This record gives sequence, structure tokens and C-alpha cells, in this order.
Amino acid sequence: MDSKSQNILDNAETLFYKHGFHAVGIKKIVSQAKVSIMTLYNHFGSKENLIIQVLDQREIRFMQYLKHALNDKTQHSKYEMACTIAFAHMNWLKGNSNGCLFLRAKEEYDQINQDITRRVDTHKRSMLSFYKKLGFSEKEAMRFAIQIEGATALAETIEVDEVEKELVQTLRLLFTT
Repeated sequence: MDSKSQNILDNAETLFYKHGFHAVGIKKIVSQAKVSIMTLYNHFGSKENLIIQVLDQREIRFMQYLKHALNDKTQHSKYEMACTIAFAHMNWLKGNSNGCLFLRAKEEYDQINQDITRRVDTHKRSMLSFYKKLGFSEKEAMRFAIQIEGATALAETIEVDEVEKELVQTLRLLFTT
């Protein structure tokens, strides 16, 4: 990807995350990225294609973040592995305090753009697959995802450190009994 495309993606992601997808127009993105409207359309074709590529970029970065966290620790049990992922996820939320960009996209584009909502669905299924590849059974992966998704939602209204503490307690009940 060339530097202009990356610049547009980075600025669009920041704006979408801060303000929402519908609240941010093309003019705001090009102004922030300091490019012309034609440059944006030449690189992405439409706002919807830009959104999908923003989500693609976000997923890649998030997965690299989780894998890095797992590589930094030696896990001996599913509980330890789940805690490592949970702590990494909560740290991600502390630095990105506006919740899940994917769910925000689905909320704004459900019944409007099936490509965007399919991309969100694919991301959530990818997370389940990631957990299963780590050795969690299908049911364990689902239960773990429910805890992570619930913590993400709750962290929007309750102090993140408190949510993190209770998430770890819940994981102990799930994976050590």
C-alpha cells in the first residue's frame, strides 16, 4: 500500500473511531488527510470501500497486538492464556476507549450495506477461530468471546480497571473449575 492510501486509512480510522461512520463525511477525511477528494476515490472507490479497508487494517493491527502479547508470555493453561488475551484486550481498550469499531460499523450499517456488516461478522468469526487455534474447544471459544465482548461493552460505562478485574475472576471460574 502506498503512503497516500495509508495516510487516508489512518486518518479515516481515527475519525470514524472518534465520531462514528455516518458523522464523518468524505470532506472531513480528505481535509484531515490533506488529500483531494479525487485522490480518496482513486484509492478506495467509495466511502464504504474505505470503511471495509479501515476494518481490515484494524483487524490486522489488533491480531498482531494479541499475538505479540501471547508471544511475550509462557502460558501453561487455558486460564493463563485467556488471562493474557484478556489483559491485552483490556489494555487495548484503555488506549482506544470508544469500544469496538467493528460493532459500531455494524450498528451504523446494518440493513444499509451488507458488505460492511459481512466484514464485521467475519471479524467476530475470526476471533472465535483464533481462540480455537489456541486450543480452546468450540464452546470454550464461544464462552471466552462472550466474556471479552461483554467486557468491551461494559468498559464503555464502567471504569476499565474494575471491568478487567471482574473479567479475570470470571475467566478463573470458566477455565479452572
